Amino acid sequence: MRDAWDYVIVGAGSAGATLAARLSEDPAVRVLLLEAGPDFRSKQTPPGFQTRQIDMSVASNPEFWWPKLTARRNPVQEPYLYLRGRGVGGSSTVNGLCAIRGMPEDFDGWAAAGATGWSFAEVLPDFIRLEDEHDYPDKPYHGTGGPVPIYREPQTGWGGMDLAFAEAVQDSGSPWCDDHNAPDSTGLSPFAMNIRDGIRVSTNDGYLEPARDRSNLEIRGGAQVDTLVFAQPASGGSGGRTVTGVRLVGGETVQLEPGGEVVVACGSAHSPAVLMRSGIGPADELAALGIKCVADLPVGRGLQEHAMLMIQVNTKGDLKRPVDGRVTNCILRYSSGLGGAGRNDMMLLPNNGSPRLGPGVLMIAQQEQVFSRGSVTLVSADASVDPFIDQRLLTDERDVVRMRDAVRRIGDLLAHPALRALVDGPVQLPKDEDLPRIIGDTVHLAGTCRMGSPDDPATVVDPDCRVLGLDGLRVIDASVCPTVPRANIHLSVVMIAEHMAASLTR
Repeated sequence: MRDAWDYVIVGAGSAGATLAARLSEDPAVRVLLLEAGPDFRSKQTPPGFQTRQIDMSVASNPEFWWPKLTARRNPVQEPYLYLRGRGVGGSSTVNGLCAIRGMPEDFDGWAAAGATGWSFAEVLPDFIRLEDEHDYPDKPYHGTGGPVPIYREPQTGWGGMDLAFAEAVQDSGSPWCDDHNAPDSTGLSPFAMNIRDGIRVSTNDGYLEPARDRSNLEIRGGAQVDTLVFAQPASGGSGGRTVTGVRLVGGETVQLEPGGEVVVACGSAHSPAVLMRSGIGPADELAALGIKCVADLPVGRGLQEHAMLMIQVNTKGDLKRPVDGRVTNCILRYSSGLGGAGRNDMMLLPNNGSPRLGPGVLMIAQQEQVFSRGSVTLVSADASVDPFIDQRLLTDERDVVRMRDAVRRIGDLLAHPALRALVDGPVQLPKDEDLPRIIGDTVHLAGTCRMGSPDDPATVVDPDCRVLGLDGLRVIDASVCPTVPRANIHLSVVMIAEHMAASLTR
């Protein structure tokens, strides 16, 4: 066995696990997958992460989370914990099981903005390849036999809040939509989930588990990357712009084969951190931390996140419980027509309640198209110190007016007889001026290593996900999204990895 690799993939989450499985399908290609958190087989997944219910309690399984990663949601708030998965499968092991595609306009917008090759028509084959569609397998825009199952709970398995919400929404004029992953979809739909037979299927389950016996794939848990390693410049030359490997926390160095590549796939918080610790980022920020700048690029800038507002609703008596206590089984995607936003820029959904969220149930508004921009910044060159996430939600007036409108829509829905019959006492809707103080997020961080045209000053990686000005280095995960898709981002992140794996293996 050689001690060098064709691909070293940093991070085994939604993107990294997908890449490792696909690239190692070629037995001549040696792939090393490095994960800061634990490596484990599918059957070892904690029971709390396997069902339709969502267990996001860090105390229950602390090793599966980044325990010190914090974010400030709006400038008037104090920072608090930002929940990101740690371990093989990444956040696909611990998230809300939402399997929804972005809008076709999202990807067409990427291509129009300089990410050539990423239009909806060009990425649709990747969405199809990743899918094992349960409900509509014969549709030409769906796939079967892929690593990610797509399942929608029939209404017989919905909870009382789901059913009342669905009645109120349709009476308000919103259309019923069988499948929100159909290209022209809008309205009320069952919530598509990545489950099979009631059990979560993460990228560890769907991609890595079938690939683990390959002799050309090695998976290492507990292996956090500190920095990239660069070729030494030739005597008298400038050099030093080719990545030749990575250095782990603790000092071990992992080498690439000549012509090999490091693929950073740590997600939108930690991918920029790896780059910046290695000297790739805004020169002034790096200098302030004593880091020598290798490439002055806008790493960490342009952060986007779906803003989320939760409104507590106390209910009368016991509601009908959904199958396995699933918190949400339906969603309303709608177009606000405000702030210059496009189709399906907003989402409303009911929440059937859970012990984690306290008594009662919730009505939730999610902002799927966002105009506010934040940043990820490095606060220390020490890899044990997480970067800081400054989301700046609702700092663009176009986002403010649409969230205010969403609150009013929720108020109208709660006045419908189906929901009013469940509600115990008056519901306190937030005032407009309170929104910055209470706004939260959906943990859909994106855009911190933006993909685009090399001549665009906002670009970090080109349309092939190569870091500008460097050889042997790509970033492939949610951080490359030019704009965050108008949907929960798990499927889009897997698609990004599928798209790049297909490109790299042609």
